[in-house]
Amino acid sequence: CYDAEFALDLTRIVSHTSLTPDAIAVLHSSAEYTVACIGFVPGFPFLAGLSEKLRVPRLETPRTKVPPGSVAIANAQAGIYPFESPGGWNVIGRTQNPPTFLQSGDRVRFHRVSREEFEGKEK
Repeated sequence: CYDAEFALDLTRIVSHTSLTPDAIAVLHSSAEYTVACIGFVPGFPFLAGLSEKLRVPRLETPRTKVPPGSVAIANAQAGIYPFESPGGWNVIGRTQNPPTFLQSGDRVRFHRVSREEFEGKEK
């Protein structure tokens, strides 16, 4: 879900890229990513394939707590925080079920969902 409540760094990303929040979500969710490696914390996938238009630097000061399931971008990669941990990437959304069994070479696609769908309240 790319809802503003979950996109903790949306303002920063808009400022760096000059893209609208909607364009950021569309670009991010339209790409196919490849798991380059797993690391940083157990289960954190480093995802290659981020659009050049979405490339932003890491945060100057990392957060001490990034919520589990946070979807984030930094430089040329995307990633998913599998559990609460420190982190310095730009959070653009959240997934309910962080993938914990990804392996190098796996392919990943993000599907944009509404806040209602994310919370299980779709009509």
